[in-house]
Amino acid sequence: MPRFWALLSILSLVFVSNCTIRFNDWDISQEVKTFSVQQFETTAGNAPPTLGQQFSEQIKERVMNDTRLSFSPNKGDIQFSGAVSSYEVSPIAPQPGATVSLQRLTIKLNIAFRDNTDKAKNWEQSFSRFSDFSAEVDISSVESQLVEEIYAQIIEDVFNKAFGNW
Repeated sequence: MPRFWALLSILSLVFVSNCTIRFNDWDISQEVKTFSVQQFETTAGNAPPTLGQQFSEQIKERVMNDTRLSFSPNKGDIQFSGAVSSYEVSPIAPQPGATVSLQRLTIKLNIAFRDNTDKAKNWEQSFSRFSDFSAEVDISSVESQLVEEIYAQIIEDVFNKAFGNW
């Protein structure tokens, strides 16, 4: 009998570790029907010029996929705007001999959220995330993957700030 409980415990752990729980208790008023995303600017001098546009498209896609809101190219009931304000590659994980084994790409966005149906929900905030990569790799060969990872994290943060009911 103890073997049965041990096996059941192991199977339960395997099942639970492969499950994803998602909370979709978004705090969106019934008055809000549309959203818009202004083209995000890229103000960080050393950033690729397309980073702002890329973020604009990704936040637009996330809101369309995960809420009931319709996209409005002009003034939506809810509006997102902002800029990529910082793009930094910095060395981390120093090794003997004045070398490093890892580098870090950090991206910061300044984002404004406007709810035209409830001005009390308006906010402006900076969001920053990073991703590490091997110092032996040129940034240009991994940049698109790193930006995807960083943007996924920032979009999750922005989405939770805008619509989270926690």
